[in-house]
Amino acid sequence: MISEKIQLLGKYDDIPSVLTLKAIPTVSELEYVSSEDFEQTMLDKILPEAIEEEVNLHNLLEIDFQWVCRCLRLINYGPYLTVNRVFCTNGCGIIPGEARVDLRTVKCIPLPEDFTNDIVIKAEEFIDYDQDIHLHLPTIQEILNANKDKMFKRPDGSTNTEFARICYMITQVGTKTNVPPISIKAEIEKKLTSADYIVLKAKVDELTNYGLRAGGTTTCPKCKQEATYLSFIDDKFFRPTLGDLREGKSHRSAGRIEDVSTTESATV
Repeated sequence: MISEKIQLLGKYDDIPSVLTLKAIPTVSELEYVSSEDFEQTMLDKILPEAIEEEVNLHNLLEIDFQWVCRCLRLINYGPYLTVNRVFCTNGCGIIPGEARVDLRTVKCIPLPEDFTNDIVIKAEEFIDYDQDIHLHLPTIQEILNANKDKMFKRPDGSTNTEFARICYMITQVGTKTNVPPISIKAEIEKKLTSADYIVLKAKVDELTNYGLRAGGTTTCPKCKQEATYLSFIDDKFFRPTLGDLREGKSHRSAGRIEDVSTTESATV
């Protein structure tokens, strides 16, 4: 059975820095998992079978969960994925139609060597708000909890996932530590102006911009210049076409498939 060791992005007290990934069992729940329960199925059913070490996967940072899924996909199905459109950066715009792309072009931004998971937005960054805000990179379980939290439901029944995510990431406001999401929600709604909320969202995006990118690069079928594509870690990510599999087999036979932990950002 194929197996490979991968280096995690984050540092943990209870999870080794290197995990051993092996092939997904022949019959797995990935065959019929839906987008709604993809992450939970991966955590509860697929990854425990695919990782040799016994670890609490719910404590993985979200960026490491995505990284592990990406590596597992390459081990099992190869690096090729068929997407339904590409975006030409040379003027052709959106090009609809199936295109086979190489997932190894999806870059990954590693954490700095001196990174500590206590990120501070200083009070002076805000327009009116006068408190420092501390936040952290969330675990995958925190993101799942945020997405299911009913207090972030809109009137139409949908969840404000962006707001929920921010509230679950913030750990301290001013001198108040270990603040729960419900209190963070109240703080933001009552004390941040709309301008300061825009600042908050922008700084959260800027200061937590690590891990896999949302897509990679390929060639425009029209002008043959560089194009981009989107690729998300979801149920479709683990459903290659027959052509994707054959392309991966061809390159593997020719010795052109590197180990799954390689990526164009190199430093991971």
